[in-house]
Amino acid sequence: MDIFFSILYKILPLYIFVLIGFISGKYLEIDAKGIGKLIIFIIAPFVIFEAITHSSLSLSTFILPIIAFLICSFVAFLFYTYGMYKYGDARANMLSIVSAEGNTGYFGIPIALLLFDQKIFGVYILGTVGVTLFENTVVYYLTARGRYSVKDSLNRLKKLPALYAFLFAVVFLNYDIKLPNIMDNFVVSMQGAYVVLGMMLIGFGISKIKNFSFDYNFIFLSFLGKFIIWPIVMLILVLLDFYIFHIYTIEVYRAFMLLSIVPIAANTVIFATALDVHPEKVSSAVLFSTIFGLIYVPVIIVFMFK
Repeated sequence: MDIFFSILYKILPLYIFVLIGFISGKYLEIDAKGIGKLIIFIIAPFVIFEAITHSSLSLSTFILPIIAFLICSFVAFLFYTYGMYKYGDARANMLSIVSAEGNTGYFGIPIALLLFDQKIFGVYILGTVGVTLFENTVVYYLTARGRYSVKDSLNRLKKLPALYAFLFAVVFLNYDIKLPNIMDNFVVSMQGAYVVLGMMLIGFGISKIKNFSFDYNFIFLSFLGKFIIWPIVMLILVLLDFYIFHIYTIEVYRAFMLLSIVPIAANTVIFATALDVHPEKVSSAVLFSTIFGLIYVPVIIVFMFK
């Protein structure tokens, strides 16, 4: 139970940011769409650049972010296909996103810091790189596709600064180029802004829901993808390695599983808000998953460490 309460205390402050965002959105004239664009186009590229350049990404470890990216894409495709059958409109796009992308950053990183040593934490960060790439390519495209044509969506994707931040980071990593030390505090500040504004934006989104008329069917499907399908797919891969391939250790398996059990990503609200594609449905799904994750994540971690 010590692990349970340690995790619980670690993630509780994140909920305070959500509450502040809700109160601000309810009683102040907050431009949530503008904040979403600020995160996507200004803050996120710096965070992505820093994460990749400090992740010790190499050819031998490149498979880790690829695994995370492919699982996200598989779950997204699965629920997009079902969503088009069930809804036949932009709700299918948003369902595919909320079922596939986890809050590996704002929610997962503080927990990973608590649970793992520096080496295993690095493994977890590599996994988040794959989720981040999924978020800034597939998620952005699917969100835009919910409102725009294929051509317009691809044009918007090409303008996304995060893609170029990733390419620059790979070049810096490959040639061992370092930023001057004077930039360290700047990058740390950007990371803080990313977490604070990202979690507050969940609260902004919730505050705009009219009469809290939640689409419970949409929320149920998003839970099915994020809390059941995603962990099962990851568990299958872990068991395959444990019994057949013998590549990774138990500690690495734990880092993999943490990637799979975090709640729906707060950034889904950012993209839905910035592009105005069913932000209320996405916000409600993120709200319920974040509340559920307060108990679900510590419970699963207790079992992981037994």
